[in-house]
Amino acid sequence: MSRIQLFVAFALILSLTCLAPAANDLKELTVTGVGMTEEEAVKDALRKAVEQGAGTYISSQSEVKDFALVRDTVLARAAGFVQEKEILSTRKLLDGTVEVKVRAVVSVKGVVDVWGTVTNMLQQVGQPKIMVFINEKINGKVQDDSVVRTRIANLLLESGFDLVNKDQVKAIAAKDLAAAVADDNPAKMQAIAKRFGAQLFVTGTANCSAGDVTVTSGIKLYPYQADSTIRCFRSDTGELLASVPGSPTRGVDRVARSAAQKALDAQAQRVAPEVVNDMLLFWQDALAGRGEVQLHIEGVSFREYAKIKKKLQTVKGVESVKTTYHNKIAECSIQADMGAEPLAEKLLDALPELEIVDVSQNVIKAKLNADR
Repeated sequence: MSRIQLFVAFALILSLTCLAPAANDLKELTVTGVGMTEEEAVKDALRKAVEQGAGTYISSQSEVKDFALVRDTVLARAAGFVQEKEILSTRKLLDGTVEVKVRAVVSVKGVVDVWGTVTNMLQQVGQPKIMVFINEKINGKVQDDSVVRTRIANLLLESGFDLVNKDQVKAIAAKDLAAAVADDNPAKMQAIAKRFGAQLFVTGTANCSAGDVTVTSGIKLYPYQADSTIRCFRSDTGELLASVPGSPTRGVDRVARSAAQKALDAQAQRVAPEVVNDMLLFWQDALAGRGEVQLHIEGVSFREYAKIKKKLQTVKGVESVKTTYHNKIAECSIQADMGAEPLAEKLLDALPELEIVDVSQNVIKAKLNADR
């Protein structure tokens, strides 16, 4: 089966497998989910329902290569395998989180079908590689070892992603990396991520500051508060995939450093699962060939650019096109239901004046064919 056929099959499975399953493929469960909001708690409950409902099948795959990545890629859209759901109860816990009890009906066949498709596609595309850059400060002082970065990186590893770590970054790039993180400069980070073969990168800031010291029973207590803003990007196009704002978290201890670490760790526990889920959702779309493709065309007059822009809108599978023109270069951001390679094949028919010179995962480079 070709890659294009796999992409089409995957998209069809995602949309159709759970629409009309046989009765014996369904499992009804009652599960409890917890989250910062009711919506997050319901998502947690549905994931648990799918894990439990298809537990026998999932367990049987545990020795297969890339098991963790396939599992988490499939479960990132657990709601797609739930035929029915009913929220039975909702309550707020003492720590401020929300707990929900949900009755869910899960399609086991849907999980099995999509699991097989994701596995096949990963064999063709391979593991995604990610770099994580976090500028973390305590009372304004930059920390060499980021608590937030470490937790995000560990969760990504647990989900089967391949990470570029500090040891892999050559000394010649270490200063560039430190400067990019310090400046919180996504463009510089994008260049470094591409240099080390990372398809995705995560960046952002985490800040922790001291509050007023209190004395309880003669004991000094140091309070700290942490917050963060984390963003996820594609390395080839620089496209912002997700932005995860972290709500404030607190830490209190007799030792100031320990209090700060507690606040940052609580912050990391809050944002890391969201970051990993966003990465899994994007990777699932990438496997299915959906998303944004960048088309870069050199040597184009403005008249030619105007014609190309109109023709792109007529290509089947193209949902929208945003274009810019400068110095005889046309830059086109194309939202399509396919990846770069199948789109490039369609462009050969729709725009015969183009000569495709390079195709990567989500970038097509072209120039005008002088013979056309």
